[in-house]
Amino acid sequence: MAKQEHSSYNEILKNIRNKQFAPIYLLMGEEPYFIDELTDRLQEAVVPEDERDFNQTILYGADTSIETVINASRRFPVMAERQIVLFKEVQSASDAKRNIEKLLPYVSNPSRTTVLVITFKGDVLSSSSGLVKEIKNNGGVVFDSAKVKDWNLDGYIKSYCKEKSLNIDDKSVAILREFIGNDLKRLFGEIDKLIVSLPANSRDITPDLIERNIGFSKDFNNFELIRALINRDYAKSMQIVDYFERNPKQNPVVVTIPILFNFFTNILLAHYAQDKSDNGLMQQLRLKSSYALKEIKPGMTIFSAKKAIIIIEVIRELDCKSKGINSMQKDYSLLKELIYKIFTI
Repeated sequence: MAKQEHSSYNEILKNIRNKQFAPIYLLMGEEPYFIDELTDRLQEAVVPEDERDFNQTILYGADTSIETVINASRRFPVMAERQIVLFKEVQSASDAKRNIEKLLPYVSNPSRTTVLVITFKGDVLSSSSGLVKEIKNNGGVVFDSAKVKDWNLDGYIKSYCKEKSLNIDDKSVAILREFIGNDLKRLFGEIDKLIVSLPANSRDITPDLIERNIGFSKDFNNFELIRALINRDYAKSMQIVDYFERNPKQNPVVVTIPILFNFFTNILLAHYAQDKSDNGLMQQLRLKSSYALKEIKPGMTIFSAKKAIIIIEVIRELDCKSKGINSMQKDYSLLKELIYKIFTI
């Protein structure tokens, strides 16, 4: 069997759809969404539904011994081509990383009539691990499900909407990214809710639809706060912060701070970009869409590099104060103070 390297999500998914199964799948990492998706796809594809009573075994790390997993994997399928053994949530076992290495005798000589799926969430096994090496050497698949970076979220949102035959504009993408963040399970779950809420004969995700169905105000949000700062509209900025204070669960300061920090950091980086064309700025700021430039480019005319540096320092100070360092002020009072300083610097 050919030696495998770390595989990509799309590559694994394609092979599953083509019924090209590996004897072992080690699915690990910080992003649970991809691990769960691959596990579900394997569970559906490896064994037909009418054969699962005899040829599907589901075991959990917290209450299963490695010997039980090996015995289940060595068993022959019952009147079928193959069986599947799902060894889930292995990270919940006591001394999980050391314990899982006990699978080494099996992965060194895996059964060709069993598909063993191992899920290890929240962390990864070292590439120097004997288990990882043997899985690769024996035709198995090792998948590291890394957390999606914020600057890549737009692409994931658009790709998911495309798969669902949805149309989504850049502002709606930005709203979903800002409001939900890089929790892919929640993010895609909210998009699925929007599909159910679509008007008849419509496939368009819009800011109005998002506002009506997932509790996000299209007029009072971090996106509009940045726009108010760029427009030098102090009254609107404070109005938005007042709205945040009245709706703290939907608009926590701990979310607003990094968004403002990232915006002014991008302003600073843009000032020092050698190529200030749209393509040059997108490359400098690692943007997947030119939509963000609608705020960054006018922001550069309002905030010089020097001002951006000062504002970034003020935001860092606010972040410390919000965590109780040298301050007893409430979060929203600190945010109002920050907005005042941004306008008076």
